[in-house]
Amino acid sequence: MNRNATQADSQYVSKVKKLIELVDPVDTAKPSVVTYARHFYAVTADLKKRIQSLAQEVKVVSETRANIAVLEDLKKQHKAAVQQLEKEQADRQRLIITIVSQVIALSEGETYYETQTASSRFLGTLLLLTRGKDGNYARYHQRLKPLYKAVLALRLSDKVLADSSVKHSYLSKYAGVLERFTDEVKMREWANFIATPVIAAAVFQDIGLYHEEAVRILYGEDGEDDPFRELDESFRKQLLKINYQQTLTFIRDGVSFIGCEQNKGPHGFLMELMQDTFTGKSGIGDILKIPQVYSSIVLSTKPGYNRSMLPKGYMLIEQMAKQKSVNSRLAEHFINIVGYFPQGFGVCFIPVNEKGQEKDQYEYAIVSRLNPEHPAEPVCKIVSRNLTFFAAGKEERVAKDRNLFFNATKQKLMKIDRARMTEIMSQLKKNFTIADVDEHIPAFWEPHDFFADRKNQSIWR
Repeated sequence: MNRNATQADSQYVSKVKKLIELVDPVDTAKPSVVTYARHFYAVTADLKKRIQSLAQEVKVVSETRANIAVLEDLKKQHKAAVQQLEKEQADRQRLIITIVSQVIALSEGETYYETQTASSRFLGTLLLLTRGKDGNYARYHQRLKPLYKAVLALRLSDKVLADSSVKHSYLSKYAGVLERFTDEVKMREWANFIATPVIAAAVFQDIGLYHEEAVRILYGEDGEDDPFRELDESFRKQLLKINYQQTLTFIRDGVSFIGCEQNKGPHGFLMELMQDTFTGKSGIGDILKIPQVYSSIVLSTKPGYNRSMLPKGYMLIEQMAKQKSVNSRLAEHFINIVGYFPQGFGVCFIPVNEKGQEKDQYEYAIVSRLNPEHPAEPVCKIVSRNLTFFAAGKEERVAKDRNLFFNATKQKLMKIDRARMTEIMSQLKKNFTIADVDEHIPAFWEPHDFFADRKNQSIWR
């Protein structure tokens, strides 16, 4: 399943990749959230000081009736500086609105069911674009996280809106947007007052890490340190504080939604979400905090990243709920949304014949649906049959007793002889070697190369 280097992605995957570039591009010169944030932290504060200084000079020269030519020049400089500040602000506003619109277009449908499917596809695509621990996975995961969190937070916010036991004045005001699939006015209301601040919060959550003080901690004084290394506790606390303060500064001074007052409407809710994610005072920040924690497992940037840990991400959410670090009701909603196995995760399972009897082999599948009826039993798209890969397989709920991720299930296949397993492995595993037979019962598989083939990128159709 090696990918032809000249093969183009499907239209959908191309859209997802372009959206990633708008948030955190490979080319740091491209317009993006990260590029604009770096510029904001490096330039905007000094630009504001210059505007204030020029305004004061204009006032002094005007009052003293000094040289008219000097006065006109100062006015021109002041006007140009103000225009630059306003243009940069407008550019940032347009960019986040573009990102919000594209996230909605790629993760929302015309019905509840279509929305769940679209969100599954988006989340699954992001995971399938990764290669496990190959290459500079930490940097790539860092680029994917904001959008991954955004869609998870959207789906969790829907659960919160529908749950009368979770009280919040702003959300209660817009509870009616759950009817958006049959009401265009409600759909616009949801997009403007719920989706926009939730998506923006996910995208901006760690933007303060691009402030020069944070960069100095992450990369060291000489700029040569690994930014993904484990930090000492003192540096970690310092970094969290800088990120919190500078993220709020960027949202407050660098981005504001047109027509919104700073502490009201969607901008006010965005600020509250961000503040509460860090402080945990009201608990509403858990809409973002829970997806953040989950994403830190699924798209980990730590040196010990291992795909086998992905289906255990829910355990951390459960543990935090028990410790009252997050709202237990929201944690329950979230686990019901994602189940134990992330979208796009490669499942190995024991197939059954037409009589429902288990075969003495395994096949490959990809997790393809949110909201599984049973968290441990993911709904998957079957992508192999009789040792042959194909993209047009059906969806199927993989029961726990047929999922090889669970040790009890793996024991069922230990009876397969070596020759039979060699045949299976040679046809299903990329870069197969005879040594793989000794580890012949895989708990899961890596579907990146399968998905890299354009004809296999339509598994959610």
